[in-house]
Amino acid sequence: MIPSIGIRLQSLFARGAWRRYAVLLLIDLLLRIPVILLVAADPARAVPMGDSPGYYRLAVNLSEVGMFSQGTTEPYVPDADRTPGYPLFLAAVFLLSGQSVVAAAAAQSLLHALSGLLIVRLGERLFGSVRIGIAGALLWAAAPIPAIFCGILLTETLFTPVFLLTLLLLAKPSLGRAAAAGAALGAGILIRPIALLLWPALGLTLLIGISWRRALAHFAVFSTLAAAVLAPWLIRNNVVFGRPTLASVQGVNILYNTISGYIAWRDGLTLMEARMETEQLYAEYLRENGIRPSNRVEISDAESSLAMQILQTDPLRILFLNGVDSLNGFRPGASYMFIFLSPDTLEADDLMEGELSPAVSHMDRPEILLTMLLLTTFYGLLFVLAAAGIAILFRKRNGKALALFLLPSLVLIYLPGISSNARFRIPIEPLMCLLAVAALAGIFPLLSTKLRGKSASA
Repeated sequence: MIPSIGIRLQSLFARGAWRRYAVLLLIDLLLRIPVILLVAADPARAVPMGDSPGYYRLAVNLSEVGMFSQGTTEPYVPDADRTPGYPLFLAAVFLLSGQSVVAAAAAQSLLHALSGLLIVRLGERLFGSVRIGIAGALLWAAAPIPAIFCGILLTETLFTPVFLLTLLLLAKPSLGRAAAAGAALGAGILIRPIALLLWPALGLTLLIGISWRRALAHFAVFSTLAAAVLAPWLIRNNVVFGRPTLASVQGVNILYNTISGYIAWRDGLTLMEARMETEQLYAEYLRENGIRPSNRVEISDAESSLAMQILQTDPLRILFLNGVDSLNGFRPGASYMFIFLSPDTLEADDLMEGELSPAVSHMDRPEILLTMLLLTTFYGLLFVLAAAGIAILFRKRNGKALALFLLPSLVLIYLPGISSNARFRIPIEPLMCLLAVAALAGIFPLLSTKLRGKSASA
């Protein structure tokens, strides 16, 4: 029975590119139905504590009054805490659906499925194998953490296909593809400002496999289009706030995450205690320098200035500790799973504190223990196989694929630091799926060859 099912699936995937894409799209969307039904049963699941309420409010105000503001009543004060990419996407869905978070979950499910199609194309482009691409897309469809985020109003599900499209365009660059990749990167930065640091990382990939003159021309076009996409937002902020800031949340991130993480290590404090100490340092900094910020952008500037002063006192240690803390991004994600599946199981705001996963303190509950074991097994295998896939790329000296897989992944994992968790891993999970499948494709033929050799010698 199982072989016959496998043969039927293989025949479906073999009947042309459009048939392959349609089957993969259908499989992915069918697997998202439980997530959409859970959101329909309890729409509050889509807007847990943390960043989601802010994105929801921005989208509601955009769809109702056309203002980019988190205000709940008039006057709607202009906002720059968040970049506009994801709120604009949500606002478009809300305009069509009457502010339905169920419709938003359905739209994000479609984006998840589109990410699967881009995985297929990346597998073809970087590994020269449609089968690796298809298997990678199926593994992505089964990955549990990206699945539940289809039902949560956060940026990752929109950012992921934009990120994958950027990589696909850079995998075999021409001037036209470099221009399109630059536009995609600009869109990605407007969705997640952390992607700004992908700019130099992705620029380096343009240097591989072509002459330096062509590489410089490609990078110039790539950068010009990225800047052109960002320009309207930066001009708007310069007019409104007097500064061409990208997002005022950056001051909070660097001061109360990166620097507070360092203070927690230095003084032997919990992260919450370190953040309280950081608040006192910030208040002293304002008093000593006579700074009186009048809006959120000016507050962010002051926070960033203080953070840079502290960073300069012990830069190597702070950067190292941020890298260690960023390993939190490889936690299985059991807490997020339970906050979505069973909102009353754990406190949602515990996830925002940067401490050990709150699910760990509830391991005495069988359902949490079982979920933790299943997630740990799935992601443990995925991480090991992805590492094996990287090793295979090194052995084959596939520099382009290595650069496209490693450089942006390291940036996206490193930057969140102590605030990192399973959520921030989502955009690179498609790459892990491809690498894991590539590893299996390389390991099984090797094992079968060795076994055949042993049987022949026997």
